[in-house]
Amino acid sequence: MKLTLQNISSGYTKENMILKGINLSVADNEVVAIVGQNGSGKSTLAKSILNLVPFIKGEIKFNEENITNKDTAVISKKGIGFFMQGGRIFPNLTVEENLLFASGDLKKKDYLERLETIKTYFELFKNGRMNLQATYLSGGEQHQLALAMVLMQKPMFLILDEPSAGLSPANVKSLYNALYKIKDNEVKSILIIEQNVNAAIEFSDRVVLLQEGKIAKQELSKNLNSPEKIDEFFFGEIN
Repeated sequence: MKLTLQNISSGYTKENMILKGINLSVADNEVVAIVGQNGSGKSTLAKSILNLVPFIKGEIKFNEENITNKDTAVISKKGIGFFMQGGRIFPNLTVEENLLFASGDLKKKDYLERLETIKTYFELFKNGRMNLQATYLSGGEQHQLALAMVLMQKPMFLILDEPSAGLSPANVKSLYNALYKIKDNEVKSILIIEQNVNAAIEFSDRVVLLQEGKIAKQELSKNLNSPEKIDEFFFGEIN
């Protein structure tokens, strides 16, 4: 599953574009991490792919099909799953009701089969929480539920916007344990936006640094194998 962004500029007003000429691709079976300071345009990049930003110029292709400015629901049906920053759930519904809602028009048999697979990824489902109202879940459990909801439709490509934001170290570890299982078993192509630099480097194949709405530099994750190399990547000279 390949995603390609060609000369993408986007933002919330025509006069003040946040992204400025982004050229980026995520190859089949590749995990690309987007890192950068707050305000660099990371979340805008994710939202632009899903057409959640008012003004988008350039071209976005998914598996060679132009999806620029297509309806968000149409893009989702093509196989792109989106974990939004903070994790979007329905707090007044139970865990199971959240998953049923996310399953859309799946038949009961398909829903139950999908649910059994998803349960193997998350610690949340080891605690008999299916009938618990989601508002009573911990922050880490709510993130797990939100990601489980994204997976119900069996996406072929994942966009993860700050999946570990606001979580304790223990919950970050638990969430990434699930992400590694998901990557190993079903979704091989992932674009992850992450403030946790070490987690992003370890999880990804390639790291892209965004600064002021532009790609400043990128590097293979395996080459960022020491604190010195990571510092050089973030603070060294931009070519």
